[in-house]
Amino acid sequence: QDLKSGSKQPMMKSEKMSADLRFFKEYVICNGTAPTHTTTYSPGTFPEDEVLDINKWRDRVKMKILEIKEDQMSFDLSGIEVALANSIRRVLLAEVPTMAIEKVFVYNNTGVLRDELVAQRLGLIPIMADPEIFSWPSAEAKGADETTNLDKLEKEVIKFKLKVKCKKPPHDSADKEPINGKVFSSQLEWIPIGKQAETFKSSPPAPVHDDILITRLRPGQELDMEMHCHKGNNCGDRGHAKWSPVATAWYRLLPRIDLVEEVTGDLADSLVKKCPMDCFDIEEAHGVPGGRRAIVSDKVRDCTLCRECIREPELAKAVRLARKKDHFIFTIESTGIIKPAQLFKQALQVLKGKAQNMLDHLEQLEGDLAVQAMEVDEDNQQAES
Repeated sequence: QDLKSGSKQPMMKSEKMSADLRFFKEYVICNGTAPTHTTTYSPGTFPEDEVLDINKWRDRVKMKILEIKEDQMSFDLSGIEVALANSIRRVLLAEVPTMAIEKVFVYNNTGVLRDELVAQRLGLIPIMADPEIFSWPSAEAKGADETTNLDKLEKEVIKFKLKVKCKKPPHDSADKEPINGKVFSSQLEWIPIGKQAETFKSSPPAPVHDDILITRLRPGQELDMEMHCHKGNNCGDRGHAKWSPVATAWYRLLPRIDLVEEVTGDLADSLVKKCPMDCFDIEEAHGVPGGRRAIVSDKVRDCTLCRECIREPELAKAVRLARKKDHFIFTIESTGIIKPAQLFKQALQVLKGKAQNMLDHLEQLEGDLAVQAMEVDEDNQQAES
C-alpha cells in the first residue's frame, strides 16, 4: 500500500509468493476449534496468477468418476470455485423436475390415518416416469378434479387409484396377519389416460419401490382414492421436496494431512490408534526414539475431519489438517427415478439455462439503457435549439 496516497499498489509479476502463502491460498486449514484461511480468491488476486481466461479455466476443470451404481454416483470435480460447486448441488436438490402425486381425491378412508396424512405419504412415493415426456401442468390440469375428462391432458397428468379393503385371514390359515393389513406402494394401480397405454406400453408408470408402506388397516377398514401426478420441482412458490430427484446430493473438500514435525515412539503409536479411518501408519526408522515414527497412510482420502489426531496439544503441533479449496468429492444419491449420471447432466443443463437467461436480461438492459441515452440526447438537442 502506498503510504502517501493510501491506495493499494498491484504486486509485480516478478514477485513470488512464499510456500506458506501459496498453501493458504489453496487449502483450508482445519484447527481444533474452527477452520482458518477459508477465503477463496479470484484469479488475478495473487502475483503469480494470470487474468481469468475462460479457455484456461476450462482446461483446469477436471472430473473423475470414482464409483457409479444403480442409484448412486461419486466423482471428483476439481478446478472450480465453491460457488459453482454449490450451485450444482442446489440445482440437483431443487431444480431438476420429476413426476409426483400432487392431488389425492378421497372417496373412502376408514383407516386410522387421516386423509391429509395418507395424502402426504402418497405424495412422497417416487414415481417412475420420464419427466421429459410430460409438460408442466397448465391451469386446466391444476384445476382438474375426479370428474374431469383427462384425455386431452395426457401429456400433463398421470392417474393412479388405490382401492384396498382389509379382511380377516381364513380360519385355516397359518398366517394370523389380516389380509391387506399393510398397504404398500405396489398396490397403486395406474389408470392410462388418452393414448398413454400405447406410449408407455414397455414401461408403464409405477412407484420406483414396491415395498413403501403407506398405512396399516384392521379388518373391515378400507381405502378408496384417486391420484393425479404432475410435473414439478422443489423450488418456487409451489415447490415441494416430493419432486426432488435425489435422496441427497452433497460434497466434501479433498482432505490433506501433513506431519510438520516428527512423531516417534509411543506418541506415534498413540496417533495411529486415534484415527478411526486409518489415515496414519508406522514405519521403522533408525536413530529416532523407539525406532519407529508415524507417517501419513494412503487412506488420507477417507479422513472425515473428526480432529481426534489434534486434540492432544503435543499432536496438535505436529499434525496439520487441511482441505483443498477447489477439489470437491461429490456424491449423488438418486431416488431411482433418474439415473445419477443423467441427473448430473440435467443439472448442468439447468445451470446453463440460468446463465443464458442472465445474459439475455443483461443484453436487454444494455439495449434499454442505450435507447434511454439516445432519448436524453434528443431532448437535450431540442432544448438547446
